[in-house]
Amino acid sequence: MILASGSLAPLPSLCAELNLFGKETSLPSLTSSQTCLSQLSSPPIQSSIAGGKLPDISQSVLDSLVKSTDGVIEKLYTNRLQTTPKSLEANHVVNLSKQLLAVAIGHFPDGEKMTISYSNYKNPSFCPKLGHAIASVIEGVPRGGCLVFFPSYSFLQKCVSCWNPNGYNQSQDTAPDVWNHLTRSKGKVIVEPTGSQEEFEVARDDFQATIQESGSCILLAVFRGKMSEGISFNDAYARAVLCIGMPYPNYKDRGVKAKQSYNDEQRKLRNNTCLLPGREYYAQQAHRAIAQALGRCIRHGADYGTVILMDSRNCDDGSPNQGICLAHQKLPKWMRGSVRTLSMHSRQGPGKQPILNGYAGLKREMRSFFATAPITSQAVFDKWKTDLEKARQRSKAGDSSMVFRRDTGNWTTTSSSSRTQSSNGEGEKDEKERPHNSIQT
Repeated sequence: MILASGSLAPLPSLCAELNLFGKETSLPSLTSSQTCLSQLSSPPIQSSIAGGKLPDISQSVLDSLVKSTDGVIEKLYTNRLQTTPKSLEANHVVNLSKQLLAVAIGHFPDGEKMTISYSNYKNPSFCPKLGHAIASVIEGVPRGGCLVFFPSYSFLQKCVSCWNPNGYNQSQDTAPDVWNHLTRSKGKVIVEPTGSQEEFEVARDDFQATIQESGSCILLAVFRGKMSEGISFNDAYARAVLCIGMPYPNYKDRGVKAKQSYNDEQRKLRNNTCLLPGREYYAQQAHRAIAQALGRCIRHGADYGTVILMDSRNCDDGSPNQGICLAHQKLPKWMRGSVRTLSMHSRQGPGKQPILNGYAGLKREMRSFFATAPITSQAVFDKWKTDLEKARQRSKAGDSSMVFRRDTGNWTTTSSSSRTQSSNGEGEKDEKERPHNSIQT
């Protein structure tokens, strides 16, 4: 089994969810059925099986489980987790110091603490202040698309109603200057629809067309929505991703409550301490949703952009936690040590390499980043182009067991005679028509 996704982190809890923490020692002599079942069950069930009390299970299920001898079954189910080599949690494909600017913001421009929570939504000044904070950050992005993700559709609609003088569900607390600030900065604001697939595709295409025509646009969307998962906003389509608040699941949802209760029960009654406690599982879902949204920004080795975490709970408080603050330990590996905290002070700040002087300092940092990041990106493209040309020359000279196909961009295996003919410009048509295995460059 191979699982590949940055949002699977942290891995220990994932392994627990998939029951990959098996026993390392073999059980007493049991039948094949008993051995298989006991290794797939929790400890109390194992003891009951060892005592000769099998659970009520049909013979067909037993037959489907038992497909080998006792020794093979014990090997399969007692060593479920790969230990050598260790499971891989990879770094990012880009140079993070030069192609990514990750910042956590925990204060509004006036210095008040920023915590995106339901209890603060009722404050009439909250949405306008949040809007001005978002607009101030976006203003520092010189070009490209800006994706802004909100914790829920209801909060997104509340903000749009407050900021947009022509918005839907007009509220009493309005701040039209926020919308004017956004449109003045990037020209157009598009809101993720909540309706049909067709409406979603229209909004997505409108956003991409606006980027192509004018070079800038703002997309307001939600975590776990269609825009935050499965859509590739590469290059200019996403030069900035702003994550607003902590996208915790709906705590009233029956499925969420059942999962929390299940984890707590497994830990307490069955001593399954590999599973996260219910509260920790609940918190982890927020960080996984953030990881999915952040992944919209950088999509290949030459891409670049900035990601902004706007909530005080995402900020590094400077306390020692093996070099990574508690707020970031649940993020993917490439993000854990890359997030810098915005400090409202001019000479000191929490965490590693803080950005000083508040929003003014952030704008200066962004100005410097977006001046140098395109140069790094172009250097990566130039290297790719050089490597590609070298590969073509090697293929043309016939000094490799692989031949580079100019029409497909693939390497192909070929015989010595066909390589010689290809290098002399002969037999190229035959090579194109011959079935072959290819390795994508």
